[in-house]
Amino acid sequence: MTKSRINLSRLEAAFQGRREKAFSQADLFATFIAAPLEWNLPRSMTKQTFIEMLLRRTKMSEVTLASSDYPPLIRYVWDKKATPVSLALSIKRNAFVSHGSAMWVHGIGGDENLIFINVEQSKKPPNRSVLTQEGIDRAFRSEQRQSRLVYKYRDATITVLNGKNSGNLEVELAKAPSGEEVEATSLERTLIDITVRPAYAGGITAVLDGFRRSLGTVSVNKLLSVLKALDYTYPYHQSLGFYMKLAGYGKVDQDLVIRLGTQFSFYLGHGLGDLALDEDFKVFFPKSLK
Repeated sequence: MTKSRINLSRLEAAFQGRREKAFSQADLFATFIAAPLEWNLPRSMTKQTFIEMLLRRTKMSEVTLASSDYPPLIRYVWDKKATPVSLALSIKRNAFVSHGSAMWVHGIGGDENLIFINVEQSKKPPNRSVLTQEGIDRAFRSEQRQSRLVYKYRDATITVLNGKNSGNLEVELAKAPSGEEVEATSLERTLIDITVRPAYAGGITAVLDGFRRSLGTVSVNKLLSVLKALDYTYPYHQSLGFYMKLAGYGKVDQDLVIRLGTQFSFYLGHGLGDLALDEDFKVFFPKSLK
């Protein structure tokens, strides 16, 4: 391979202009296959030698994401500009920032070093089971199940979630505090997600703080519309209403939730102890929260 034949300036300009700065091997293979003629890559070059050339002659470098339960992942970083959240999003195709990381993106909490990305499951048949109080009590008696698909990169911990299929409902491009644009859940979808899975937001107290910091910004009508579209079996609107009440949302907003009904007594989270029942929204919550 003759080094002088490759148009490195055009190749580097193309990578420099890409929004993403972290790539999987498959991403770089796809780039090689679609490489424009102006890069002047040798006909003898293979996908693997393309990556080797990038590592040897350009600003591309290789990093490793480690896991205690799964094999390590190799990722490729352009110009050392990939942040931990960028690396996280390169783990799975169609991944988006969610839960505590979406809180961080929207400025309502979260931790930049505790990263949560979501890759939605395939569509499943609707759940036609009949909800009962006994079933709710049994389901929420135990701790919330948590993903074991966790990677470490420097000071960051990356958790990969496989969430309920929604067709990526309310996933949008947003600017993270670290400066890059990322796919993330909207503010309303984020508040729902952390209500459903508070462990991925730092716990119930962190969720409540997120509601407080969203006061005056979130659209309650949109919040309830998104919740309806997500079509959960459990009455998570009761938990939303309870958080709104404690966070100081107005009576008009709270009434929108109450109109959806309180047929069952519900729980603010899984595996909670020393509980009290809120009479307005019929939600069991830890007494320490008040």
